[in-house]
Amino acid sequence: MNYGIITVVYLVVWKLLKKRLQNWRIQLKERVDAQQIKSELINSLFTLAVSTFFILVIYLMQSTGYTKIYTDIHEYPTFYAYAGFFIFLFIDDTWFYWTHRLLHHPIWYKYIHKVHHNSVDVNPFTSLSFHWAEALLLTFWILPVSMIFPMYVPALGLLQVWGFLDNVKSHLGYEFFPSWWNKSVGKVMTSSTHHNMHHSKFNGNYGVHFRIWDRLLGTEFKDYEKTFDEIQQRKNSSN
Repeated sequence: MNYGIITVVYLVVWKLLKKRLQNWRIQLKERVDAQQIKSELINSLFTLAVSTFFILVIYLMQSTGYTKIYTDIHEYPTFYAYAGFFIFLFIDDTWFYWTHRLLHHPIWYKYIHKVHHNSVDVNPFTSLSFHWAEALLLTFWILPVSMIFPMYVPALGLLQVWGFLDNVKSHLGYEFFPSWWNKSVGKVMTSSTHHNMHHSKFNGNYGVHFRIWDRLLGTEFKDYEKTFDEIQQRKNSSN
């Protein structure tokens, strides 16, 4: 299903509407070729294999009572059911930020994270293009957290949907957020431009869902909002 959604997004945005959305592109010079797409598809097979294996491990641990993952909303206080998604989203973002920074250390980068950064001009297929070890590391936090914190299955499922869509948005290559986004409460969230700049400029903008850690620790590119606004001006000029 993930492949299907990504393929549809790619065909619509990168092919069908390519000319109409040319001023919406974040990197004006398109460098994606057939070889890059092929490599990304191969890498994504390992990513999906690791994800499937990890889900099976979680299911096995849950069925044998090693986790606090539950389906009956009455099993734990309703707080965990309704607040769980927001708590997990923050944990996921925090885990991603620090793991991402770790993977940029030269020791780990050349063996693991370089696979993802081979895609400088990102596209929807880049969203699943990882080294198998990185795919495992980025979701590993669920295992220890589920052993100590009640996890309501629908909340965990919603997190997976959000994470997938946010990942595709980050690697879209086009900026669909409106011009007022960074002047509203929405500015706490990352945009497609935010992560795209990480691929093109490398050392900065490490966050995935939110800008919180990047702003607190000074790792956000200083020209991020300026770049976002410049893209919006290009978009408006094409209307």
